[in-house]
Amino acid sequence: MGWYLWVILGYLLVLTGFNLYRSKRVKTQEDFMLAGRKLSLTTMVFTLVCTWIGSGTFIAGAEYAYHAGWSALWQPAGAFLGIGIIYFVAGKIRTFGQYTVGDILEVRYGKFARLFGALALIVAFTTIVAYQFRAGGYILNVATDGRISLGLGQTIAAAFVILFVAIGGMVAVAHTDLPNGIIIVLACCLAVPFVVIAAGGWSHAAQVLPPGDFKVFSPDFGKYPALKGLSYFLSTLLLLMGVQSMYQKFYAARSPKEAKRAVAIWIVGTIVVETIVIAIAVFAAAYNVEHQTHWDPRSLVLNAARHMVPAPVGVLLLGAACAVVLSTGMNYLLSSSSNVMRDIYQRMVRPDADPDKMVALQKVFVVALGVCA
Repeated sequence: MGWYLWVILGYLLVLTGFNLYRSKRVKTQEDFMLAGRKLSLTTMVFTLVCTWIGSGTFIAGAEYAYHAGWSALWQPAGAFLGIGIIYFVAGKIRTFGQYTVGDILEVRYGKFARLFGALALIVAFTTIVAYQFRAGGYILNVATDGRISLGLGQTIAAAFVILFVAIGGMVAVAHTDLPNGIIIVLACCLAVPFVVIAAGGWSHAAQVLPPGDFKVFSPDFGKYPALKGLSYFLSTLLLLMGVQSMYQKFYAARSPKEAKRAVAIWIVGTIVVETIVIAIAVFAAAYNVEHQTHWDPRSLVLNAARHMVPAPVGVLLLGAACAVVLSTGMNYLLSSSSNVMRDIYQRMVRPDADPDKMVALQKVFVVALGVCA
């Protein structure tokens, strides 16, 4: 399975060259944080997909589907509603034309709300970056049959994420998300029919798996299944509503109209990818039970890519798994460093800071927060 690794590393090296080229256009703070507010509709759509779809979908989502079956859809379903709500405010956020969630908080609640919000986001988002690194190491470990250790895999994932964000900021993030988003959507759509066929189809999977896997509320939800489903739903709904990376993309759009249109398409892409990943995990679980392969539940999608689909589709699906980790890590790392610079340094420490020095200093904080992660 070594060639899977070489294809993935080759793709990452191509992205490195591309981002080095694009980084020449980064001159100002607005370029670094918001890509000069020039993101097109197409780029907006795919970078929003990559903002939300991460290791929580491909790794944790697969593991949850192993235990709860189709009821695992309650978890991402909250995001579907959240994006629908965001649709009505995306244009207004672009019109507001600032940089962070802190800018919104200060207008409504004052500068201390901005500070506390920034500190919370820095801690939370750096933690999210950390588990993207862990997921990247796990993916490379599974894809190479353990030839790459978890530690080395995490280091490789961290190195590429930190490098890409440091050299180009939002320019690198958005234009890495564009091909990554295309790969994610394409890989999922191509892989799912092969996985269903390999598992013997719907009726066969229903015979192999516990009946509860096909219920609206799984018995795994416990004594109050409806409340458990609602708790997952609300958790992801509220998480999505507070994802600063998303607001930064709205600030970076070319116009309020394009920001709103991008959200309308984003919700379709998110529903498609989240549903397909759960489907792949459920049918991979059926294959796992029938063939007694003893796959780790977290690796269901990864092993489906290696054993249940043709090799070209498999490498595309593994590439998609790597892409979600890379893109999500980049988005959250840029976002947390923006909080440091915009909400703390520029607002509280040096309001008259030189814009040219701001870009250089933010790159330092990107590396520092990446190392902390």
